[in-house]
Amino acid sequence: MRYAALTLLFLVLGDLAYAQYFDHRGYRLDSLENVVAGWTQERLSTAPYETRASVSLAYGDLMNGYERINPERAVYCARRAYETSLELGSLKMPFRAARFIGQMFYNKEQYDSTLHYYGIAQTFLDRMAAGEGAYSEADVDDALSGFYGDLGNVYYALDSLPKTLEYYAKAGEIFEKNGWKQSSAILWHNLGDICYEQGNDKEAIEYYEKSLRFGQEAGDSLWVAAPRLSLATVYMDEGRTTKALEYLRLADEYFSKHEDQEYGDRIRTLDVRGRALALQKRQRTRISIILSILSLALLALLLISRRKARPGKGHKAADEALAEALEPRPEVPGQAERPQLSEGEAKILPMIAAGLTSKEIAAKLFLTEQTIKWRRQRLVAKFGARNTAEMLSKAREAGML
Repeated sequence: MRYAALTLLFLVLGDLAYAQYFDHRGYRLDSLENVVAGWTQERLSTAPYETRASVSLAYGDLMNGYERINPERAVYCARRAYETSLELGSLKMPFRAARFIGQMFYNKEQYDSTLHYYGIAQTFLDRMAAGEGAYSEADVDDALSGFYGDLGNVYYALDSLPKTLEYYAKAGEIFEKNGWKQSSAILWHNLGDICYEQGNDKEAIEYYEKSLRFGQEAGDSLWVAAPRLSLATVYMDEGRTTKALEYLRLADEYFSKHEDQEYGDRIRTLDVRGRALALQKRQRTRISIILSILSLALLALLLISRRKARPGKGHKAADEALAEALEPRPEVPGQAERPQLSEGEAKILPMIAAGLTSKEIAAKLFLTEQTIKWRRQRLVAKFGARNTAEMLSKAREAGML
């Protein structure tokens, strides 16, 4: 009887150590491996109760400690915890072990296997809820709430949103009843994930902020960092890079210090940060281009307004070309062979005769090449010629060269 009572004490105290949502932090894996080393199932079956209880609890710790860093070893330890605790008459340890194996299958998206092991876990949970074993109401609430959360997760993966919300609501009621801040932080974070995946960013932000608040109230640094990373992801998707980068900086203060345990979240933080910085750079480039365009447009408007108010020498060539375009052709009888030329046309006629190109003439007269071409066309038209050569011939015949 002494051994049986001691075993029950080990199991009850060990189970209570995992109140609410348990995670992988704080396990001394090397020490725990020393506890279970060499204990085969056959050898353990003949060991004292204290030893069997210690080994069972150590396997329970190992399955959580290896969850993220060695999933295969974690599942092996969960199976050993299940087998050893069954022989000791425990209800919660086999519940936890079956639930844990179901979660591992959930992580691999093998949902049929997940529900199979959750069904096994449910049988032990029902016995606990019915009053079997020395489990307190808080202890049963702990197991129920965590299990409801798991069921909500798997039904969401199976696209059954009503069942998802039903189980999350049940878990939330228990968390609120017992004042479990850390568990509330995880629950609201899960709800934020659902809203985010459904494209409802507004509610996702609201739920992530609730998760952050509960994590801060619980004093749990992991569940302060996780919602910050999620908030940063939403803000980055919305293009609010400054806010996203601030949350990423705060989240990485935790993940960078616990990279061995939070490797996946650390990588995700760096990935989101890289995308946020790239987006911020593109945004700043666009803003710079827009400001440059606006500055040039404003400068152009200022120049146009100044020129309208006070025409300068720079307008001389344009004004002269305009005057020539508006100048009527002379239609005086008998003067067809000696047309009247403008000052500008008379100036370029001998240069054309000398063989200078329009570009060369423009350079000499400090005018645009287009102005010279325009005057050349006017000369050809005024002499009634078909081309420049014929125009020069008629100009010589008229004594103008």
